[in-house]
Amino acid sequence: MGARPRILDIVNTDHAALNFLAFRVGWINEHSEFDNDILCSPGPHFARLNLPAGRVTAMDIPRGMSPVGVGRLLGRLVRHLRANRYTIVHTHNSITGAVGRLAARLTRVPVVIHTTHGFHFHENMGRLERAPYVAAEKWLARCCDLLLCQNRQEVEEIRRLGIRPRHGVCHVGNGIDLRRFPLRDAAPTNPRPVILCNARLEPVKNHPMLFRAFELVRRKHDAVLWLVGEGPMRDQYAAELAAKGLASAVEFLGYRYDVPALNAAADVAVLPSVKEGIPRALMEAMAVGVPVVATDVKGTREVVVDAQTGYLVQLNDAEALAERITRLLDAPGLRRDLGVRGSVRVRDHFDEERVTQRLVQMYRNALYARGLAEIRERALESLRVEEGRA
Repeated sequence: MGARPRILDIVNTDHAALNFLAFRVGWINEHSEFDNDILCSPGPHFARLNLPAGRVTAMDIPRGMSPVGVGRLLGRLVRHLRANRYTIVHTHNSITGAVGRLAARLTRVPVVIHTTHGFHFHENMGRLERAPYVAAEKWLARCCDLLLCQNRQEVEEIRRLGIRPRHGVCHVGNGIDLRRFPLRDAAPTNPRPVILCNARLEPVKNHPMLFRAFELVRRKHDAVLWLVGEGPMRDQYAAELAAKGLASAVEFLGYRYDVPALNAAADVAVLPSVKEGIPRALMEAMAVGVPVVATDVKGTREVVVDAQTGYLVQLNDAEALAERITRLLDAPGLRRDLGVRGSVRVRDHFDEERVTQRLVQMYRNALYARGLAEIRERALESLRVEEGRA
């Protein structure tokens, strides 16, 4: 192997790679003894994955679980891993997490790590519905050295369910690049109140709950709803809103690169998800001082402190969601106070640089656990030499 251990992050989409890997991988390449690459499917955001040192590989990744598509992906990943000598493979998401872990084991990659971004099963499923997904995760854990969780509740659940990777389960957390999301100087003065929802347009984000609540909010406030994000449900949601007579009050903004500015212009941010690993969209809104209202689900409740940085409501309780949004729109002082406290919480607990430093230490510990300490020592010596030349 080369002087620096090589890491490959495998994730499903270029959108995901840009949102939660680009900063981290760039930091690791610049500040650690590791070389970190990314593999993801190509798309409209792929060109922005311009890493200073790492390499980004495009590979078509199926969205569904068709046996043919999954089999082809497994074959392509096996060939890629055989052609590139990686020390660590780190997988993300459901399909890439399953197939990537299997491919890494088939090609004898020394260390295999998987991060759960919220399992496919969740706390609002019945036991029978959850059972096949739990069984699959138990089997996949055999292909994995370390399982990383973004929220602490998931660590407890994994242990309770008996999902046992070789070297255990750890909480790694999640964060945002705080430099991009400064606390806004003042609250916006919108002619019409702005409610922002930054979430992919897919069923798990549960937009219909928000639409029902928005109908109720509109009885008192001439508010507008900004929907940030892309997804397969866009046309259906547009039709639903038109049928409710809300089309003129809702803007589909698509995927946006100016999310900090959009957050700064919003009065309230909302996330009605069925499940979350840990929601960066809420961190981003809170960081700039926007009060948030979200569903009380695993992951989200680790970010939002109810009645202190925003509000949590029960899943699918649209009336409660509408009441909390209305309460905030009625009270500028309350919006300001919750927004400031939310910004402090994000800066104290969800700094992406600190999360990345924690992850690097986990990579080092994983090498030691696998008896590969000498690889890291050679890398550190190489790093010291490079720094001496600089």
